[in-house]
Amino acid sequence: MIRTTIQPSHVAIIVPSVRKAADYLRQFNFEISKEEEWDGEGTKEIYIERSKANSLLLMEPIKPGAYQRAMEKRGPGLHHLAIEVLNLESYLESLTGSGWLLHPISIKTMKQFQTVYLARTGFPALIEVHEKELLTQCQIFVEKVSIPMDPALFGLLKYIGSEGIVKPSSEPPKLLLGGRSIELKALFLS
Repeated sequence: MIRTTIQPSHVAIIVPSVRKAADYLRQFNFEISKEEEWDGEGTKEIYIERSKANSLLLMEPIKPGAYQRAMEKRGPGLHHLAIEVLNLESYLESLTGSGWLLHPISIKTMKQFQTVYLARTGFPALIEVHEKELLTQCQIFVEKVSIPMDPALFGLLKYIGSEGIVKPSSEPPKLLLGGRSIELKALFLS
């Protein structure tokens, strides 16, 4: 096992229907977890290739809350990129001057879940950072996320260890999942 200090965890996509999105992905023989409802989050969720690093998380808002507000404001699409770190406090200190801002909900989630959220105006997703006791390198499932974004913000990605995964693009958003290129809009079938 190779130890690391930052590990990609998952890429979260808000979709109109997790079942339909998962059904679409079934044709590629991906490992699809069972559907779960998270009452506190107000979501139905299904992980794709959960056993791999940087799995895909499909999220469907089912009641009022942050995810339903995100769906209403921006529609379906990329919601957050999640990473795991060995020491959350040290990691946050290392971000000083990076341009990332701590989302206000982090005051609550840091105490309860050892998780914080980073944001930056113009960056098309939140960054979820979760502290873990042990990180190990393993096969990455979401190999690339190509999204429309200001290329000037690309430099922010080096601070979260995702510059090799997230790429600015002028084309419609795409994911490279286990070697297969999939347009994000294919997951929004309703």
